[in-house]
Amino acid sequence: MVTTELRWTFAVDDEGRARAFDEPVAVETVMPGEYLVTHDASFLAATPGDDAGNKPKTVRVLTMTRDNHFGPRPFTIVVSAA
Repeated sequence: MVTTELRWTFAVDDEGRARAFDEPVAVETVMPGEYLVTHDASFLAATPGDDAGNKPKTVRVLTMTRDNHFGPRPFTIVVSAA
């Protein structure tokens, strides 16, 4: 069995703003802990949040701090196909 995986990693600065380590994705900080990630992966026709009015190819990411509260934290998005 062959598994294909795409991985996008994001860093978060002291002010809670995210930035992508990878070129083909863009990230917008809505507020610290809430991010909109736009990617160019054409195989994703629908993503979570489409009903909420997100743009095509955009995923809303919510992160939690180490003490289990909503807030900024580095994150990774992984897409796998088997």
